[in-house]
Amino acid sequence: MSEALYLNDDRTTDRAKVLSCEPTENGLWAVRLDHTIFHPQGGGQPSDVGTINGVDVIKALHTPEGIVHLIASPVDGDVELQIDAEKRLLHTRLHSAGHIIGFVGDQLGWRATKGNHFPGESRVTFEPPAPDEIELIEPSIFEEKVNRIISMNLPRVITERDGLRMVTWGGLRAYPCGGTHVRNTTDIGAVHISKIKLKKGQITVSYSLA
Repeated sequence: MSEALYLNDDRTTDRAKVLSCEPTENGLWAVRLDHTIFHPQGGGQPSDVGTINGVDVIKALHTPEGIVHLIASPVDGDVELQIDAEKRLLHTRLHSAGHIIGFVGDQLGWRATKGNHFPGESRVTFEPPAPDEIELIEPSIFEEKVNRIISMNLPRVITERDGLRMVTWGGLRAYPCGGTHVRNTTDIGAVHISKIKLKKGQITVSYSLA
C-alpha cells in the first residue's frame, strides 16, 4: 500500500519508487508507488494532477490495492513526482472553505452530511434538526459568518481519534477528513455564498471563492 504523505505533508514535489505499472483498458497506465504526494479523488475533493517523471498524471484513485495513479505512458524505477501546485491550492482552499461552512451550519443547528468541493459546483448539504425546525437565513448573512471565522487567523490542527484523521483550525470542532487543507484559515481567502436551498428536507449551501 502506498504511504499517503499528503495527509501530513504539504509538499508538491518528491521522489518515489514504482511498485507496479500496468496497462488499463482505456489506454492509460495504472501506477502504484511506495509512497505518494498525490491526493486521490474522494471525500468531495478532486484528484491532484501533475506528472510522474514528466508523464502526465490524469487522475489518482483509491483502490483496494491502495492509491493508483493513472498516467499517459509507462514509468519504472525511482521517479520524480510533481503536483500541479496551482490546482492543488485551489482544491485545498475550496475543501477548507467547505469545513468552515460546516462550522457555521453547526451554529445554526444543522448537521453537515455531504460536501462537494469541485470548482464550479462547490456545495455543502445539511440536515436540519427536524422537518418542522427548518429556518433558512439569507446567503449574505451566512457568508458574513463564514468570512468572520476565516478572518480569525486560526492555525490548522491535525490529530487522530479512534484511528481517524481529524482536521480543524484553532479550537473549532474537528471533523474526520482525508483531504488537503490550508495551514491557516486566512489562506482560504474570501468565500461567496451564492445560494441556500431547501429541497426534500435537506439544506444545500452553494459557494465559491470570491
